[in-house]
Amino acid sequence: MRQRRLIAGATAFGLITGAGALALPSVQAAEPEEPIVLLNEDFEDGDLSPLVQNGGATLSVVDADGDKALLVQGRANDYDGIKTPANLLRAGGAYTFSAQVRLAAPAGTTTSARFVVEPAYTWVGNTTVSADTWTTVSGTFAAPAGADPATLRAYLGTGDLGGPYDYLVDDVVISGTAAPADGGAWQPTPDPTFVLGGASAPTATPSSAARGTGDVAALTFDDGPNPGETGAVLDLLRDRGITATFCIIGQNVQAAGGAELLQRIVAEGHTLCNHGTSYADMGSWSRDEVETDLKENLRIIRDALGNPEQQVPYFRAPNGSWGATGEVAAALGMQPLGLGNVIFDWDGNDLSEETLTANLRKAFTPGAVVLAHDGGGDRSNTVKAVATVVTEKLAEGWTFTLPRGGAADGATAGITSGFETGVDGWTARGDGVSVALSADARTGSGSLLVTNRTQPWHGAALDVTDGLPVGTAVAVSVWAKLAPGQSPASLKVSVQRDNGGGSAYDGVAGAGASVTSDAWVQLKGTYTLAAAADRAQIYVEGPVGVDFLLDDVSVAPIVETPIQNDVPALQDVLGKQGIEHVGVAIDARETVGTAADLLRKHYNAFTPENAGKPESVQPVEGQFAFTQLDQLLDFADANGIEVYGHVLAWHSQTPAWFFRDGERDLTDSPADQALLKARMEAHIKGIADHIDARYPNGDSPIWAWDVVNEVIADGDTDNPHDMRDSRWFQVLGEGFVDEAFRLADRYFPDAALFINDYNTEMPEKRADYLSLIAALQARAVPIDGVGHQAHVDVARPVQWLEDSIEGVEALDPTLLQAITELDVNASTENQGADVSGTPTDPYSPAFENDADAAAEVGYYYRDLFAMLTEHGDAVESVTFWGISNARTWLRTWPMARPWEQPLPFDDDLQVTPAYWGIVDPSRLPARPADVLPPRIADAADVAAVSNGVSGAKVAYSLPSAIDTLDGVVPLDCLPASGTRFRIGTTTVTCTATDEAGNTRTSTFDVVVTRKQHGKP
Repeated sequence: MRQRRLIAGATAFGLITGAGALALPSVQAAEPEEPIVLLNEDFEDGDLSPLVQNGGATLSVVDADGDKALLVQGRANDYDGIKTPANLLRAGGAYTFSAQVRLAAPAGTTTSARFVVEPAYTWVGNTTVSADTWTTVSGTFAAPAGADPATLRAYLGTGDLGGPYDYLVDDVVISGTAAPADGGAWQPTPDPTFVLGGASAPTATPSSAARGTGDVAALTFDDGPNPGETGAVLDLLRDRGITATFCIIGQNVQAAGGAELLQRIVAEGHTLCNHGTSYADMGSWSRDEVETDLKENLRIIRDALGNPEQQVPYFRAPNGSWGATGEVAAALGMQPLGLGNVIFDWDGNDLSEETLTANLRKAFTPGAVVLAHDGGGDRSNTVKAVATVVTEKLAEGWTFTLPRGGAADGATAGITSGFETGVDGWTARGDGVSVALSADARTGSGSLLVTNRTQPWHGAALDVTDGLPVGTAVAVSVWAKLAPGQSPASLKVSVQRDNGGGSAYDGVAGAGASVTSDAWVQLKGTYTLAAAADRAQIYVEGPVGVDFLLDDVSVAPIVETPIQNDVPALQDVLGKQGIEHVGVAIDARETVGTAADLLRKHYNAFTPENAGKPESVQPVEGQFAFTQLDQLLDFADANGIEVYGHVLAWHSQTPAWFFRDGERDLTDSPADQALLKARMEAHIKGIADHIDARYPNGDSPIWAWDVVNEVIADGDTDNPHDMRDSRWFQVLGEGFVDEAFRLADRYFPDAALFINDYNTEMPEKRADYLSLIAALQARAVPIDGVGHQAHVDVARPVQWLEDSIEGVEALDPTLLQAITELDVNASTENQGADVSGTPTDPYSPAFENDADAAAEVGYYYRDLFAMLTEHGDAVESVTFWGISNARTWLRTWPMARPWEQPLPFDDDLQVTPAYWGIVDPSRLPARPADVLPPRIADAADVAAVSNGVSGAKVAYSLPSAIDTLDGVVPLDCLPASGTRFRIGTTTVTCTATDEAGNTRTSTFDVVVTRKQHGKP
């Protein structure tokens, strides 16, 4: 608005002409100039460009106070509104932000507004704004060195919505020192909508060397995508577990089948290179002509991928004719890529398979960029030559990397291990563990042998602190085989992050498999390091005593598939049905990148998966480590997301020092009880004090806590309510639960306090759980809510969980209820969720193919949420245990289970049948044939007394038997109830059969004892 103009003389369309804020400086760029205006938007032209929409609000330019302003309406989140374009802000730059804000709300309404800079979510200029007057929101920001311009973006955020409110914004101005002043070096045409290619510090000089040392090569393919040859090359690379760089021609993307091939190239982790829109020679073109063509090809590529920020970090000049192309490509954020070692597979040369194979063998020299063609003609013999030579080179121990420059330095160059000349930096993980070279290799002549493992976490580790890129998704590949004589076992790849004296342990999503001593098996998954770590290690672990070999390790950056923004948000759908908190279990990985996008869209709450557990928060007595938890709380606070805290007192993942006095185990003596109570209080108070200091106004994002977790055993015990015989119980008895709740109530007075357990839907455990809760209430323990973990399977009846919810409602309708750790497995077994237990039976898939499994999980979610929404008045919260199927713990616990699809989003964060089961069951696929037998509830043994030697007639109650399709099914038990049972133990076998003929049996014992003479 004119009357609120802050800087005169700036063009209204956005960026000041000549500022160059969206273009990387050329190689000779000088120091930055004095601060200049980089962005100035007053909305007078009716458009918000160069600003872009953030979140799901409705944006419109309206008349306000006699001029134009942007109206932001229909906000579901405090970040919904506007955002700066990528590449406006630069590493090391100093910036001033300013905007005029007024609430479009009833008079007297106030809140706070601020700029928030991603990816660290730094607040800038937090200011109270109102509906009564325009307020200037302004502040300064220093961009950290090394920040990525593509992700360094600022949005306008507000205080917690509470209830919906709209606001007006005008005169958004950003000034800073980001533009180069090189006295006339060529710069691209200012274009605030343009997104750079993504190269890290590109130079105009073409790169012609591969990353790494020794037998490494960068494999590149030009002139595609091309139906036939490109697909064959991709098949080959996928089967060999390697990635390459593809130089893409726009007209081929636009041809039939081209877009699909391009999508596959990116999905399978390959790197893109801009090769122009056509085969035209650009050597004599002007810089402006080159710029137009390269930008157009980027547009073609990005449109085909549906990702306007897709990284294309390399450029290769068609025909090797450079002219001004190198300079222009570097300024547009792409590293020029030299031809490297060619195989002469183009027209006019001998294109026989024999000749091309010989040429390709010659092209493989250490450190070479190798050029072959997958398009531009008949390249079938090239594909055959590549298949032959690549196979040979893998067998010889060669590693395939990216060309130097271009894509941000990540793991590809520094994190490859072939164990040909040594252990490549890998070390033993755990006391007594041995790592040594072995001649039993998958490729080349060496591998790493890991022996003498006495703990599950023992194994082999590699320090990747300096090589693992922060905020970048990477593909992790490790080939493994068990040592001779070992029985099959599950191995997995994990990452340890150390920060501020504490450690976090992340599974590499998907990187687990059942491994044998007969063949090499690939452990392959994805991982994102969300924030810098003091130390980061990648390691391989498995069952105690298993010796294994490792070979051909690689970690390489990948491009993530964007989330689907055209589907309803879970938080909206379930919120309308009465479920207030829709959450997901996360760690720091879900605070960056595509996973963070999914989190913000679908969830209004989350649970820290591990960061709040005792071993993470206080690994050593008196030494608290909050870095991991703070990262999550700060993300929640910046994004208006609430946090369900997990967990204050638990038998698992609690350091041993809690229950020891020096080397002595604590007993139930009064002195030891006092010591353990003091430790419990110090732990809970320490967390509360830290959070209160971090959020001094009492505005912590934590809305609830799991106070105690998993205190009921799965079977009968001698303890009241069949309580777990944990170290907490052994020292303090049942009263440890009371103590934990009273302390939590003292130090977290504003949080809802929950008890939490798994298998609460099982009838036997349900009774114990309700009995304990009733006892706590009778003792006036301040319990607010009851958590049901709901780690269920497709055959576990939804009715059982409903019975448990109704049981709590009957006990006390004012108690909140939460589904705290929801996932639905598709295995034939479900032995619970006791991470401290040792399941003995191997899990196996319940369905022959993954599509049927996914469909059945979808139908289970349909029935489950139909039930939960009927109890919307009682069920306050639902939390899914994992952001995606790739991140589910079920894939690796208690053994490798690659078939599991237990969550609403798949490995690439796309919706699954489970999602549609919740949101719109009409979109579920056809239900597969019924192969699931009924489920029979566990039954307790029955005791009876006989007055004579012939035994006793014993009447017993039949256990519950339900089928997920047919409901209650008949149950036949033999010997039947009312039968005379002999003295001693008799096993009763119960059989249930559903309408499809699927049968399940279950047993319990009837124990008859002889009445002793003289006893009443």
